Amino acid sequence: MGEKRAIVVLGMHRSGTSSVTGALSLLGAASPRTLMPAAEDNPKGFWESQPLMLLHDRLLAAGGSSWRDWRPFNLSAALEAEPTLMGQARACLVDEFQEASLIVLKDPRICRFLPFWSRLLRDAGYHTMVVCPLRPPVDVANSLAFRNDMGLEEGGRLWLRHVLDAERSSRDLLRYFVHWQVFLSGWRDQVRQIDAKLGLGLELDNLDQPSPVDEFLSPELVRQTTSGIDLHPWTTNAWDCLCGLVNFSDDSAIQDRLDELRWKFDEACRLFP
Repeated sequence: MGEKRAIVVLGMHRSGTSSVTGALSLLGAASPRTLMPAAEDNPKGFWESQPLMLLHDRLLAAGGSSWRDWRPFNLSAALEAEPTLMGQARACLVDEFQEASLIVLKDPRICRFLPFWSRLLRDAGYHTMVVCPLRPPVDVANSLAFRNDMGLEEGGRLWLRHVLDAERSSRDLLRYFVHWQVFLSGWRDQVRQIDAKLGLGLELDNLDQPSPVDEFLSPELVRQTTSGIDLHPWTTNAWDCLCGLVNFSDDSAIQDRLDELRWKFDEACRLFP
């Protein structure tokens, strides 16, 4: 058997992670065996493991958190409180993906605790790569307001927590940042670039022919776009930085700016919980 590879699609809720994951699965990456069912707000499916999503909620709860919490997450404290979760996740990984040599793993919650999965995948013999879909934070906040009745400022803070933690914890991995709407409109070029940079070995021989991905990535996937709404300057600054990482995923100057934003945000969360 050749090298085992795991693609972690790492992005905020409502940022196109489902469509990117689904496309990669249709192009040869193994998806989980027990997929979450499609829903009205995501009719093409979530393309994530239901048992792993439930385990992730338990992990967050063990650390006193939840999926909509924008405060820093203490992974060590969570695993100390629930020491069996690592073993349960390891067993679930095997059950969901069997012995597939190329898998795609997605749950926006993973942004908060990527080191948990980096260790699990390494222990299971996988070489981990990351694809980071990006969507403007104001669109994400508007989508969360529509789906979850979440205030726009709360949605902006939640976006900021996810992207800052995801970017910081993925620096030691091969990774590819992509604007979600660019992926939708030009998925062939994007998957070629993803495959070339990450060395995935996707099934791209007949990519110029009609593909099931064409029907899957339909324009109606983009439901909420917003203009004229201002979010916190930290959020807009983080967005500008992430846009810079699309072309230069390891730019140290951009990473320094993101580190400063993350420190300020963490301090604000500590002072104003």
